[in-house]
Amino acid sequence: MLDLIVPEEEPTAVWNIAPTDPGPVIVASDHVAGGGGKVHMMRWGLLPSFAKDTKLAYSTINARLESVDTKPAFRNAWLTRRALVPATGYYEWPVIDGVKRPHYIALADSPVMMFGGLWETRPDGAGGWLSTYSIVTREADPVIAPVHDRMPLILPPDMHRDWLHGSADDAMAMAHAAPEPALVFHEVDKAVGNVRNQGKQLIAPMPSASDALFR
Repeated sequence: MLDLIVPEEEPTAVWNIAPTDPGPVIVASDHVAGGGGKVHMMRWGLLPSFAKDTKLAYSTINARLESVDTKPAFRNAWLTRRALVPATGYYEWPVIDGVKRPHYIALADSPVMMFGGLWETRPDGAGGWLSTYSIVTREADPVIAPVHDRMPLILPPDMHRDWLHGSADDAMAMAHAAPEPALVFHEVDKAVGNVRNQGKQLIAPMPSASDALFR
């Protein structure tokens, strides 16, 4: 297990997060024996050093594994600033019978999953620092393909320490060797489409969840 330095106050639960919203991210820490991690609050949407403003963040919420080590926005962070992004699940909006219908995706065997991520930090223009992150994505496993053709890179616990502290080559090898996670999904209410809506009810299955994905 990865030993963590955590904030004194536990982060508030968020059931609906949008690009540029803040969230907890785990980065490498040398202050934990054996190589551990520290939790920081960061904004979703990585801003590389060359970004002139924050608009780029909307197009850097995800980093494709296939190009993460070469794309200018991500390649420097990939070398030394990899992160873990904890989540209870995530949403996708497949088109079913011509209509976009939101689905919630989670692990069948764990309440929390860890996405592989990247992070950057830069001056915020007001004397402080702005830390931002991106989630690494890859081609979807067969179980998720009916919902979306891509999925976050989900790393098992035995890879967490090396993902944060290992080399970029090691990280790429881990990304390709990560086992297929046991994911389940169900349709949820379209209220999740408004980021102002929050609450556990957003992940509740619809009373008559569609089986159209399997027809």
